[in-house]
Amino acid sequence: MSGSDRPLVLVVGIGNPDRGDDGIGPIVARMLSGRVPDGVHVLELGSDLLALMENWDGASSVIVVDAVAPITRPGRIHRIDLAKNPLPVAFAPPSSHAFGLAEIVELARSLQRLPSCLVAYLVEAEQFETGAPLSPTLANAVEDVLEQISLELSAMLGTLQARGTVSNA
Repeated sequence: MSGSDRPLVLVVGIGNPDRGDDGIGPIVARMLSGRVPDGVHVLELGSDLLALMENWDGASSVIVVDAVAPITRPGRIHRIDLAKNPLPVAFAPPSSHAFGLAEIVELARSLQRLPSCLVAYLVEAEQFETGAPLSPTLANAVEDVLEQISLELSAMLGTLQARGTVSNA
């Protein structure tokens, strides 16, 4: 994105829709597209999470949506403020082939390229089988994620408006 089209708030759906529940991020992003207020940009991002730092550059606030391995129960939604806290170890299994969300957040933090407001909505997945559709459990969680993100967007835009970052238009 060029400097002139930088959003106030960026929502990024992370994942691979061809790997079962890993597709919840892109599905949420698609459902949000066209339903967000001015100043909000929605983006789908696959496995190249290094691009995340470039995409969020200049955004005042960022929301990411991603699937995580089950910790307590599939379908459970976790909201984590990544600007203030690292991603808990339980949500960040080590990967030998690519940077995960935890590594990107900490790299950005060390490079001082972390957005001042970075919130993650992480949904515990049931399965990551190649070629599988979203599980019924996560399909049922999609509306809850959308509702929580809509409330988050309202709060973020309200805060930016109070700071004078965005007009009352």
